[in-house]
Amino acid sequence: MSEIRNIAEKFYISITNGEIQVIEDLLNDNFELIVPMENGVLSGHYKGKKRFMEDVLPLVFSCVNPEEIVFCKDFKIINSFNDTVIAMTQNDGIALSGKPYNQIYLHIMTIEEGKIIRLIEAFDSALANDSLWGDSKKLIPDELFSLKNFS
Repeated sequence: MSEIRNIAEKFYISITNGEIQVIEDLLNDNFELIVPMENGVLSGHYKGKKRFMEDVLPLVFSCVNPEEIVFCKDFKIINSFNDTVIAMTQNDGIALSGKPYNQIYLHIMTIEEGKIIRLIEAFDSALANDSLWGDSKKLIPDELFSLKNFS
């Protein structure tokens, strides 16, 4: 199994197990989360490992009871090549809002020098906004998503 595939699997398993330090150790300091959509609580381009660890993860994890929903409980790596992993993950359960949050995520992950430097994440934003986020305020991105800014 390739090194990048192993890193991706370790990332998903650490999310499933709530191992925050392992997640942090897998990310490059210049990590980017790109959520290519508009008008979601989480949408746009978030830059830096610190931003992800201090703003994004707490927002996401604060909306669920870990006994009810386990993020990335099921994952499948679709393909891996060069420095890229394409995967899908799924979770089912009830969010703290009391609504079902049966979500499927599509991830395109870039790994450089043994660290995840970019994660592009696509998901059903209407479901997330309704079931997961509830009354959460939008997490303002560092940049709005635009293909013009994408390299």
